Amino acid sequence: MIDLHNHMLPGLDDGAVDWEESLAMARLAVRDGIRGVVCTPHWLRGAYETSRSVVLEKAALLREKLQDRKIPLEIYPGSELRLDTALLNKIKSREILTLNDNGRYALLELPPVVISEHVERFLWELCSQGITPILGHPERNFFLQRQPTKLANWIKRGALVQITGASLLGHFGRSAQEFAQLLIEHHMVHVLATDAHGMQNRPPVLSAAHHLAEQIMGKEYAARLVCETPKCIVQGVPVPTEAPLPLDNRASVWRKLVSFWK
Repeated sequence: MIDLHNHMLPGLDDGAVDWEESLAMARLAVRDGIRGVVCTPHWLRGAYETSRSVVLEKAALLREKLQDRKIPLEIYPGSELRLDTALLNKIKSREILTLNDNGRYALLELPPVVISEHVERFLWELCSQGITPILGHPERNFFLQRQPTKLANWIKRGALVQITGASLLGHFGRSAQEFAQLLIEHHMVHVLATDAHGMQNRPPVLSAAHHLAEQIMGKEYAARLVCETPKCIVQGVPVPTEAPLPLDNRASVWRKLVSFWK
């Protein structure tokens, strides 16, 4: 498995606090069957403005430490980019990182309050520049829980979706869990990742969520989520996708359930 979303690099955001925790996370990931990790520290204006050069330097240092300790884990650089008007220029000027620095895929974090017109315009601008947006953990976004057809439309226009394994297992509450399952059942998920932040807070464990995805959609589909699609993204090659299944009545029923739970 390749974990496409992970805050293992220490001291850059709210992830690993030091090298000791970073290495402990690496050992745990390997024990869980993860063979590669894309390190994706937050980029958020005014809070975590981590540059491309800093991430590349820390990722290289982590590789050295893993090699010295004979921990068999491949490390790839990346960032989790909070949606911002400055992002496209910063990506084009190589101030901030795309996934594995290949200029083909960008992991995006939507703001808590989503203004869909702005998102649609930005996603179109990214795609027009040959950069595929990957929307990180939308199953935890309250706006999209209420309007899942918005997410389906963004997928149809070229966006990919990554959900968090802990969401599928219920660790973020019932609404996120049920929405994650709804998205998987409607072929609206392309990547399953840990979004690990530490040994206690969301550890880098993916196998349990992978097995649950197998139960929901079968082995072939689940393998795409944790192996095949992440590998394509790391290599910077096109990801085979299929159109989302129609939500229709399920979407209206889902909105009523979300309102009930809230």
